[in-house]
Amino acid sequence: MANLEGTAASTANEDVLLSLNDIRRDYVLGETRVEALKGVSLRIHRGEFVAIWGPSGSGKSSLMNILGLVDAPTSGEVSLEGTPIAKLTDNALSDLRSRKVGFVFQSFNLIPVLSALENVMVPLQIQGVGAAEVRERASQALKDVGLENQASARPDKMSGGQRQRVAIARALVTSPSIVVADEPTANLDSENSYMVVKLMRELNRTRRVTFIFTTHDPRLLDLVDRKLLLKDGLLQTDEAVR
Repeated sequence: MANLEGTAASTANEDVLLSLNDIRRDYVLGETRVEALKGVSLRIHRGEFVAIWGPSGSGKSSLMNILGLVDAPTSGEVSLEGTPIAKLTDNALSDLRSRKVGFVFQSFNLIPVLSALENVMVPLQIQGVGAAEVRERASQALKDVGLENQASARPDKMSGGQRQRVAIARALVTSPSIVVADEPTANLDSENSYMVVKLMRELNRTRRVTFIFTTHDPRLLDLVDRKLLLKDGLLQTDEAVR
């Protein structure tokens, strides 16, 4: 059951954005070897809105770190837009990740001394984008998540749902090919959880960016194109939702 390569996807091969082939990820804890992923293969297509769900300890975070090019597998092949990641130098991988992948974290990871707008500007500043363009693109990203009126607010003056929307704007401001969100609703109540995932869905459609997120909440699965059940490090099911 670990070798389900996009059974829910009918898009042609040229639309494959991210592919994983027989991915294994082991960790050594003292004298114990833990198999977090046990041969996962899948393809993510351009424009998809995908949820990875399953119980705690199923390997979701390990898989997301590999999908986001943050971690390398113990074995297996990862390719982004046809480029095998293992062949890249560290600098080339870092450049690819900064241009192609946006991240949303469950703890928001906003810089507390910066305003919402300044937080969203950071990724573009790191890339060396000119000041005027940085401000224009960051302002548009905040507008896209409905927070243009909160541009000067600092994170401690915002609700959890607002902070996560700032984090989503920050992830989108570089115009990535894919946004990876690991448990983006974990620190939100049920109402805000639904609103945040619904917002990501709207941005998936309007910006035509691929989203992958993990969740424990089965209610959120109704909003996705495709849901992947991960259990004990194995991809158990890969189902189209709509």
